[in-house]
Amino acid sequence: MKLELITTSPLFGFTLTIAVMLFYQYIFRRAKSSLLNPMLFSMVSIIAFLMLTGIPYEHYRAGASILSFFLGPTIVALAVPLYKQFDKSKANAVPILAGISIGVIVSISSGILLSQLFGLSREVIVSMAPKGATSAISMNLSQLQGGDASMTVTFVNIAGIFGYMVAIKAYQLLKITSPVAKGIGLGTSAHALGTRRALEMGEEEGAMSSLAIGVAGVLTTIFMPLLVSLFGI
Repeated sequence: MKLELITTSPLFGFTLTIAVMLFYQYIFRRAKSSLLNPMLFSMVSIIAFLMLTGIPYEHYRAGASILSFFLGPTIVALAVPLYKQFDKSKANAVPILAGISIGVIVSISSGILLSQLFGLSREVIVSMAPKGATSAISMNLSQLQGGDASMTVTFVNIAGIFGYMVAIKAYQLLKITSPVAKGIGLGTSAHALGTRRALEMGEEEGAMSSLAIGVAGVLTTIFMPLLVSLFGI
């Protein structure tokens, strides 16, 4: 009975999430490996903990959802490095817009084509298509097209985690050295987590990634319905 009182409290999910995330950040900061992603390990650990203890997900979500409130202010705060790099953004406006546009189209099209290749249902297809945008935008787009918001969040997290993990190695392999290109690539394909990686690379990369998140979100709302219709979904 006492355990149930604890797990039904909003503080339970909130505290568990923060504690697990801080633990893995501390561990992986020492390891200094981009393949060790705190968010991925935190998700897996929390899921395993809930399953082993039999604690209902609804109890955990009651507190964990509080953290969603901070998503908006966090995104807004990304405008600070963008403001500092405004002149460079203005000077590279055309290639930046072109790069984000191509990235959004490829992200949506790849989700649709891969889903069709494996014979997945329409619900899965439209849930995966907006994976390159932030959760708030992609969830609404998915629902408007008949998708599942929970499924969309999963795809969004996978895209963000994957981008965070492989970005540095991919840029080294492809010999991409431009801070603008790095930031735009991460923000367009891996949204918030990609921006975190970009900020770790440098202020200019972080600013470009912050810009890409906003522009990619707007372009995704425009291109997704068009591409869904074009592919006959």
